[in-house]
Amino acid sequence: MSDLRPSGMELDGAAQLLASARMRVSAAATDLAIPAALRLTERQRATLATLLPKLLRTIEDELRSMIAEAFDDETLRAALSSARLDIAGPILAKSGAAEDPLLVTALLRRAEEHRLHRGGGGGGGGDNALLIDLAGDSDSIVAGEAMALLIAQSGRFDPFHEPILIRSDLSAELEHQLVWTVAAALRRYIVGQHGVEPGQADEVLASAGRGLLAAYDEGDTLDSHSLRLARALRDAGKLDDMVAARALSESGLSLFLAILSVRTGLDCSAVWEIMSARDGRGMAFLLRAAGVAREPAGAILFALTRDEVALVPQLDTYDGSSQAQAQSLLALWRADAGYRDAVARLS
Repeated sequence: MSDLRPSGMELDGAAQLLASARMRVSAAATDLAIPAALRLTERQRATLATLLPKLLRTIEDELRSMIAEAFDDETLRAALSSARLDIAGPILAKSGAAEDPLLVTALLRRAEEHRLHRGGGGGGGGDNALLIDLAGDSDSIVAGEAMALLIAQSGRFDPFHEPILIRSDLSAELEHQLVWTVAAALRRYIVGQHGVEPGQADEVLASAGRGLLAAYDEGDTLDSHSLRLARALRDAGKLDDMVAARALSESGLSLFLAILSVRTGLDCSAVWEIMSARDGRGMAFLLRAAGVAREPAGAILFALTRDEVALVPQLDTYDGSSQAQAQSLLALWRADAGYRDAVARLS
């Protein structure tokens, strides 16, 4: 327990105030030091700030529904069953859990997809004209995979048409990480606020976490559905430049990344990493490596930037490289992920 003065203030209150003030200055300095090209826009910040709490609350609600009746304490059961009480969110907000690179990558990708959707450059929940067309394709495999992707994309917007990061957006690694992180936050509350014996809490939460993860199917993720459709289109001889351009504008980012993945031999996460490079050259190299012709490549680049000035150096990059040169440049992303991480740290 803290050592308090008669007034109720902690003996070291002045030091705490000083530290708080210094932390704010340090945070501001860090933010100002970020180059303008790397700084998030206010819209991106707002989107990220909305996506994460919704995702964590979804996982939290599922875990809480599984454990609420496992405890004898009526007050705890009522708390766990209350839709108005946010338990894990405030705990995780103080823990720095949102700083994990895997999670930040997923959040940024969903925010970028929403930016493209708002700007008319990405379907992601719009009319999905391409997927609707493909769902009626004469090739039954293409049609089936298109319908499956349409279903998988449902529920990615709230009633106000703001984006939601759903669990099918998550990789298996990130799904496991978030489930156990939320479970740990619930443990802190259950043990710390309600005095439940730690061993009991651990047993209940571990069982619930395992049950939730057992229901997760990596083959049911958005990327998996998108890859299956892209491969079906390739096998049917229909994975052309027009489909690639339409995928970006009419079906969302996931199918577009999958098409580039199939056409370049890179995995979707590598395609996204290259695409998100700050100067836009990565996208030009990807399109060249994928064998996309200049006219549709230009249309795709413009849809991504909506900036004619930024488009010029990207087209110069495209024009200045051959498909073989672009494939060679992107070879690093075919290497082991640990090797890429080491190269990035040393660069």
